[in-house]
Amino acid sequence: MISLDLLRFILAMPFFIYASYSDLKERLVSTAVWFFLGIFSIALLFYQYHTLIHILAILPSIILFYEWFVEWDKRLYSYISIGVSLLLFLSALVYAILQKIYITPLLVMTILILLFRALYRIRLIKGRADARALMSITLLQPTYPRTLFSIFPLWNPKYVEIVEITFPFAFLALLYAGIFFLLFLVGMGIMNALKGDTGFPEMFMGYRLPLDEVQYHHVWLMERIVDGEHVLYLSPREHTQEDIEKLKKIGQNKVWVQPKIPFIVFITAGLFAAYLLGNFL
Repeated sequence: MISLDLLRFILAMPFFIYASYSDLKERLVSTAVWFFLGIFSIALLFYQYHTLIHILAILPSIILFYEWFVEWDKRLYSYISIGVSLLLFLSALVYAILQKIYITPLLVMTILILLFRALYRIRLIKGRADARALMSITLLQPTYPRTLFSIFPLWNPKYVEIVEITFPFAFLALLYAGIFFLLFLVGMGIMNALKGDTGFPEMFMGYRLPLDEVQYHHVWLMERIVDGEHVLYLSPREHTQEDIEKLKKIGQNKVWVQPKIPFIVFITAGLFAAYLLGNFL
């Protein structure tokens, strides 16, 4: 019989692969991706945890996850939703303590969803799709996968019940995403060095492209003319045709650009690695 962990893995990957493709091609991920992935994740949660106390512990996460899909005319409704979620969370926590029932991973889901929403608000997570992706992983996999198939996952923590609380599975996927992102930067630096395009740290943040071709690529222009000075940006934003024309006037033929690779691509790779490799720490 197929394990629930394997079922979650099989369910999640098509959604994340599509989200990555959509963000690469259209620079947009439909909210429907996370909406329906959330529904399937919740269905699996209720199938696995179907007692009253478990449902009570799951409900706050569901409210906080889907409340973010509603564009309230008044923030009061949002505050009420968050308040109800916290009330349910505290009720489940108190009941679990009194009855000595272990529901900690389900309660951690609520904390994680609030955390990812807060990180998005303070811009540590820049993309709304990235925040929703991490929130979806939280709902999808509240505990570490024990068995997928054959030898996977390769590493299961010795004290997994402790690890999945102190370093939840969503964090593990994010850790792998960060590793893949760093490998991407290193790989870009190596490719630049082989082409003779050097410069630190820009060779690890982008690559050089003929100025006339910039408009045909999904890139951010790293070089600008600001107040008559030639400036290099390591975290560039959208550029204009005027920015390109100013560089042409000073005789610039090739410029440093940064590829627009959405972080959801790295989250997808990180999720894949987290399922197959497990926690190596």
